Amino acid sequence: MKTRKQKLLVGSFLAFLLIVLIISRVRIANERNFTLAKGEIIPGLLLIMGQNAELEEGSSVEGPVIMLCCNLIVDGSVDGNVFLMSGNLKVESHADVNGDVKVMSGNLSQ
Repeated sequence: MKTRKQKLLVGSFLAFLLIVLIISRVRIANERNFTLAKGEIIPGLLLIMGQNAELEEGSSVEGPVIMLCCNLIVDGSVDGNVFLMSGNLKVESHADVNGDVKVMSGNLSQ
């Protein structure tokens, strides 16, 4: 039963991701290690796949952050949900997340 629920959750997530990619402004990070530096703004969804990432203090994502398979440090502002699948998420003291924070198959620390 647990496996069926996990498959349903992953399938729903992938369908949601496809819809978001079609209808919104999306930034897909493809660098080996992605850093959103102080003063940088992403005006929509940030999608990170397969590399570590850091949102520095003073940076801003004006939408959700979705990350697959690595580690994320949030010290900036996120105007949406943060979702991490298979990795570790650290939310620093300066972080401002205006949405839910969810980690699937990983760890969350503050």
